Amino acid sequence: MSESVGRYTVVPSPVLEGALDEALAGIGSAIGALRFPELKAVVLGGGYGRGEGGVRHTEQGDRLYNDLDFFVFSSGADSGAARRIDRALKTVAEPWEKKLGIAVDFGPVKNLESLHGVSSTLMFQELLRGWKPVWGQIDLASWIPALEPDRLPFSEAVRLLLNRGMGLIFAGEYLRAGTDDPDFIVRNMMKALLGSGDSLLIAAGAYRWRGTERTDAFAEYAKPENLPEEYVRLYERAFRYKLEPEPVLPADPAAEWRKCRSFYLDAVRRTAGVTADASEQAVAAGLSRRAAGERSFKNLLRWGRRTGRVRFASGMFDAPVVTVLGRLYREMNLSDHYMICPPELRKLWMVFN
Repeated sequence: MSESVGRYTVVPSPVLEGALDEALAGIGSAIGALRFPELKAVVLGGGYGRGEGGVRHTEQGDRLYNDLDFFVFSSGADSGAARRIDRALKTVAEPWEKKLGIAVDFGPVKNLESLHGVSSTLMFQELLRGWKPVWGQIDLASWIPALEPDRLPFSEAVRLLLNRGMGLIFAGEYLRAGTDDPDFIVRNMMKALLGSGDSLLIAAGAYRWRGTERTDAFAEYAKPENLPEEYVRLYERAFRYKLEPEPVLPADPAAEWRKCRSFYLDAVRRTAGVTADASEQAVAAGLSRRAAGERSFKNLLRWGRRTGRVRFASGMFDAPVVTVLGRLYREMNLSDHYMICPPELRKLWMVFN
């Protein structure tokens, strides 16, 4: 499978296409000058790599919006070499962040020989469907087996809900504190809406790789599941925002945040396979039950190693993200207004997201 070709965005923008062509050429040259023998290839993934990046229209012209997400591949790199590569790539990123006005993010080095451990994740399956070469040569299809959407692990729906739920909590914290950052607030509310719909599609085996196809798939999914029509409208609105972001607070941000929260909590319950009136304990048990096929002793060890504690519960062998999402749901379900994220929940999310 070759890389996707064409534009970086769905919305036509010759200015941004030229800027990204220039940036990728410059970044590729800087990477080549590093001369690390273990380094094999760097590719652009994320929204711009898939051709679905955001175009922000301003009075000064079109601007980039999303981060540039680079994936870094090596062969035979030990931990020391990986750290040296990571540090060097940070120096490559800095001047381009200033020039482009967005984050330039190089992910941690991944040895090609270890990709089998992450090949079933949503992140790498989406990378396989859309990426742009930056430096080096790689045939991702020979290292990452392509999965059909209905083969994505259930824990990927859980992971998506966990990350988007935390973003929604943080947006609420900003609103509660009166922080003047509409971009952060609106972006995280929109991402919570998209993540809610995407997680339902993943859990139902109905996910689609292209965003434009997912909006149709979600509308079809909503009918037999008797989802409120408002959910479909909110999901479509969030996808449009992804393509053409306009980070302006709505007239009633509290009301909009509560809409996002209601959709999100319902998505967690539906993903868990429980009813709308289910208790927090029933939601956690439902998530654990649906993730039963991914239980392992390794999960127990990961929890103990990273938290310093042992889980003595029926879900002790669950993937950690399942446990953390259950806790997030409990906290968010306590109030219909903004909440302050408990320090322990924030710590667990940072460890396991």
